[in-house]
Amino acid sequence: MSRDPQSLTSLPVSPNEERKSRLGQYMLAMFLRLVCLYACFIVPGWWILIPVAGVVVLPLVAVALANVVNSSKSKSLRARESNVPSLTSFTP
Repeated sequence: MSRDPQSLTSLPVSPNEERKSRLGQYMLAMFLRLVCLYACFIVPGWWILIPVAGVVVLPLVAVALANVVNSSKSKSLRARESNVPSLTSFTP
C-alpha cells in the first residue's frame, strides 16, 4: 500500500490560523462600525442614514463572515481521508 507523501502546499490551513484570520475580519468590521457610529455625530441632514445603516448592518455582516469556514479546504481534506481504507471494510 503506497501513499503519496503529503506536500506542505496541499495541507489545509491550521485551525488556529483560520480562527485568527476570521477574528481579524471581525475586528475590521467592528472598527468600521465604530467609524460609522462616530460619523453619526458629524454628518448633517438625511446623510446620517448612511452611517446609521452601517451601525445596524455591520454587526450582522461581521458575525456572518466570522462564522464562515472555508469549506473548499475542508472538502479536500475529507476527500483525502476517504481514500484511506478502514479496518471495518476489510473482508478476506
